[in-house]
Amino acid sequence: MAHVMTGDFAAAWMPSVFVPLVGIIGPAVAMALLFNVIEATE
Repeated sequence: MAHVMTGDFAAAWMPSVFVPLVGIIGPAVAMALLFNVIEATE
């Protein structure tokens, strides 16, 4: 069965996209920025 991309179905996969985005990529970017700030100070 082919489902049409309704608002309810579109919202169903959003948590599975944002959880790795916030939980993995967010801290990785924060650590990279903090590393640059720490290494730039002399």
